[in-house]
Amino acid sequence: MQRSMSRAVQSPVCLMQSQAQIVDDAAPLSFVGHWEDRGVATLTNSGQSAVVGKIAAPFCVFRISNPALIVGSKLKLSDRPYQPFVVGGPLRGVYVFEQLHFHWGPNDTVGCEHLLEGRAHSMEAHLVHYNARYGSFDQALDKDDGLAVAAFLFDAHQQGHDWMPLQPIARALGRIQRAGTSASVPADCLRWLAGLVLDRHYFTYHGSLTTAPYQECVTWLVYSAPVVISSHQSDAFRRSLRTHSLTPITSNFRPVQSPTNAFGLVFVRNCVSTLRSKL
Repeated sequence: MQRSMSRAVQSPVCLMQSQAQIVDDAAPLSFVGHWEDRGVATLTNSGQSAVVGKIAAPFCVFRISNPALIVGSKLKLSDRPYQPFVVGGPLRGVYVFEQLHFHWGPNDTVGCEHLLEGRAHSMEAHLVHYNARYGSFDQALDKDDGLAVAAFLFDAHQQGHDWMPLQPIARALGRIQRAGTSASVPADCLRWLAGLVLDRHYFTYHGSLTTAPYQECVTWLVYSAPVVISSHQSDAFRRSLRTHSLTPITSNFRPVQSPTNAFGLVFVRNCVSTLRSKL
């Protein structure tokens, strides 16, 4: 399935229930392996964002080298290291974890990419997966169903307390100030996502990447309940990271794009998500 070139589904967009189809009987979403506490994770300054890359884990799960990955409803396994994956909900097939990255703005009043009911939030995290059918992230970029991105919004408050699940990443930012540098972080650094996908409502639509070249290859899963963090934590992203030219990364979000009337927004109101460490 090749990529549409219409530029009619550019992301991010403003998400409003009044403009969405409401769904109460969506298939469950299953997140597998994102919450493991074994293995090694790396946090990298890409020059544009803080990125949690692929996680090396020493146990048996999803085989991603064979393009014929799905036999009926069963997933093939191997005894080699694996990546977490997500399946179900609006997704057709299995989507393998590629990376997690963050977006923020110059202050806490802006920074998210998607707007909820017209309102901006302080930050947005993107959990990026590629369709296992295509074998790799790069091979999936020119396919309409190439990527699935789960998005989570953050509200930062001056008087707020640090949100402790984010601290392993926030504390490591000072060690990756220069673009291209990396630091080891606990393998369970994604565990904070677990509480955000259970019994939460989400918007879904087909859109694009929010970074150049903006391929229209993404099934978005945007969770509608923001997480409250401290301004100290959000400021750590702005204060710590530098671009390749050594300037601070004070803002890295794309503004809302003009949506069409046909971008197929759905609001999943009664959702069931499951978490598994492995199959």
